[in-house]
Amino acid sequence: MSTKVDFHAVRPFGPTILQGKLPLNLIKVLDDRATELLDDKKLSKKYDHSMNLAGNVQQEVRYPIEDLSSKTFEPLVGALGQIVKQYISIPPASDTISPAFVGKMIIESMWVVSQYAGDFNPFHIHQGELSGVIYLRVPPSLKDEYAKEDHYPCVGDIVWHSGQAATFSGHKHQATPEVGAIYLFPSWLSHGVYPFRTPNEERRSVSFNLRRWQYARKLVGWLLIMMTKLLSCDHTVKTKMKYQVEEQ
Repeated sequence: MSTKVDFHAVRPFGPTILQGKLPLNLIKVLDDRATELLDDKKLSKKYDHSMNLAGNVQQEVRYPIEDLSSKTFEPLVGALGQIVKQYISIPPASDTISPAFVGKMIIESMWVVSQYAGDFNPFHIHQGELSGVIYLRVPPSLKDEYAKEDHYPCVGDIVWHSGQAATFSGHKHQATPEVGAIYLFPSWLSHGVYPFRTPNEERRSVSFNLRRWQYARKLVGWLLIMMTKLLSCDHTVKTKMKYQVEEQ
């Protein structure tokens, strides 16, 4: 009598978080421009984005329209197109979303977050359909702070919550920032950022929202960039991708 049992796992529920690593040359493009925007008082005031956000942080400044359409930013936005394409190839997204979804995506907003000791981001959601974060700078002392935590280490971490705790099911995912790391997730997924303690060190990141162009609500003040155009660029951007599925 055979005792062999055929089976396969089904993951129809819960949001997907895509984790990847961007090349340092793309991180440098974002970081150099962020420094210009943050250090110039006129620019930081002109492009101040803090009133539109939930964060209790030092500075939050959006990237100008001209940046997103520039040749300098083109490889970066092309990489985002690749990542979106990867995201929708993963179940359950691949079961419900057409590959044509990528060609209809636009960058609705992109901004830099400059966080210092004690700053934090309470739990919140984003506008858009897909949102993401890219890490440009991480405090050198973050690992030391982490090691000193005697329970629930979380200094400087980002954490996502969905659903509720239950047997055989998770309801949160936590990640420690690393330079070059990128995370892509549904805009409706609640998330927050814990503070760190060491003074005079910066945790710098870039956040962005993506939306299908026909559903974009803000046309004034934001450049709408078609992903199809960017995916057809001659250059190829190498990214290291993996994904994590949070089951609820």
